[in-house]
Amino acid sequence: MSAKKIKFIAGFAVIIVSLVILVISSSKQLSMYYFTVTELEAREIEFVDKQIKLAGIVVPGSIKQIDGNRTVEFLIWEPLEKGTFSEKRAVRYSGIIPDTFRDESNVVLEGKTHADGIFVAETLLAKCPSKYESKSYDEIKDSYK
Repeated sequence: MSAKKIKFIAGFAVIIVSLVILVISSSKQLSMYYFTVTELEAREIEFVDKQIKLAGIVVPGSIKQIDGNRTVEFLIWEPLEKGTFSEKRAVRYSGIIPDTFRDESNVVLEGKTHADGIFVAETLLAKCPSKYESKSYDEIKDSYK
């Protein structure tokens, strides 16, 4: 083989290996466990100080604003059977608070559970269920009368 072909093959191999390393490292960063409040309770010891996603519903009356409007502490829980709920989970979040964040909002949080049991969220996504419920055709039609 000529020296040009060897250089070309070596360069191509370096590019392929680099791409494989990038894909593997980014997929490890993107993969994250997703739990509901009940699921986290069952496996909490395994995931202390590990990055996870946690879903729940904001407990009515539990939102407390700390140091201005940038930090909130609140409780979340998960509805179970016939009006019962899971244990409450304490959450602390510092950052921009979405407009849809309020009592009974569905939330998805990214963060870590600390040894004291408080879930410290780095990301807060909130959805107000009543705002996104679909209307029937008759309700939509009546609203234009």
